[in-house]
Formats: sequence, structure tokens, C-alpha cells
Amino acid sequence: MILTLGHRFFIDPLDLHSLWWLLLVPMSILIAMAYKAIRLPDLSRYWRQVASMSAQVVLAMIGLAAASFVIIELFVRHMSE
Repeated sequence: MILTLGHRFFIDPLDLHSLWWLLLVPMSILIAMAYKAIRLPDLSRYWRQVASMSAQVVLAMIGLAAASFVIIELFVRHMSE
């Protein structure tokens, strides 16, 4: 048996399955940073554009989750009765 004292990131990932939604904000910020760095012709308004796109992504995901909840709760339950 081999005993290791450090955390092996790719072999033993953190158990964050119940908190996956917390990763939405940093992921949207990083994606917006990469996208806006490539697409903007002038980087004078870079951070404002990144914040705007990140907020749009997070709000769209919340809206999609709410719409999915409504569809499942209202329509599918009535169809099964």
C-alpha cells in the first residue's frame, strides 16, 4: 500500500457534485474573458464587456433552469395523470 500525503487532482477529484452550480460564475467569467479578448477590436471597455457577458450567461442559465422546472412540474405531471 502506497501512502501519499498530497492531493492528487486528476486521480482523486473533489466531491463537489452537490455544489456544481457554484462553478457557474467562475466558468462564465473565464469564458467571457477569453471570448471578449479575441472579439473586441478595442480593449478599452474590456472589463465592462466581460462583466456584462458573464451576467448574461448566469441569468440565462437561471432562466433556463426555471423554465425547465416549470415545464416538468406543470406539463409532465398533468400528462401522467
